[in-house]
Amino acid sequence: MFQVKICGVRLKSDVAAVAAAGGDAVGLNFFPPSVRFVDPMSTDASQLADAARGHALRTVGVFVNEPVARIRQISEWLNLDAVQLHGDEPIDQAIELQGDGLTVIRAIKLPVADLTTDQIDAATGPAAAAGLHLLLDADAGRMHGGSGKTLHWPAIHQWSADNPDARWTLAGGLDDDNVRQAVEVSGATSVDVASGVERPRGVKNDDRIRRFVSEFQAAKAG
Repeated sequence: MFQVKICGVRLKSDVAAVAAAGGDAVGLNFFPPSVRFVDPMSTDASQLADAARGHALRTVGVFVNEPVARIRQISEWLNLDAVQLHGDEPIDQAIELQGDGLTVIRAIKLPVADLTTDQIDAATGPAAAAGLHLLLDADAGRMHGGSGKTLHWPAIHQWSADNPDARWTLAGGLDDDNVRQAVEVSGATSVDVASGVERPRGVKNDDRIRRFVSEFQAAKAG
């Protein structure tokens, strides 16, 4: 899928910064209440997707409780590499989109306190059984992500060891200060960040993007 996705890019300069840092994917946020929202049918979104392709980056569209028909329309319009369902969409919707040939990432919202492997199993079970790529994120309530809250990485490590066939990405409160530890403790091979590479909130910071990718790569190098 990808190793490092920088989510919520809004400028072509953000895309260039991700590519220069060595990231391999960007996320376009199509959830209107988000500070990172981009109108998916706008020229801006089209230019961002074009810029990502020009830098050989994968482009992921982030959707929250949108109808299947609209997700299909936007995916085709922007030639997305994957769609990320980050709301309360039923599993049938994800399976339907997957049946259309789309790569589907299913956000799994997990509690940040006292997380257990049983809780992760219960939350991921249907999506994992459907063969979806899982994005393990901290539950942010009605804002559906971008909370800055971290998950209990040791529990994720144990769950992953118990489920070696699961395809997953670690999200939830990652930033340039903690991503190395998060990867080392959880065993993640794929990470996703939004607010953790911003300064101020909603504005991507080139230095933080560069350091985030560097710290991830250092963790993977052992």
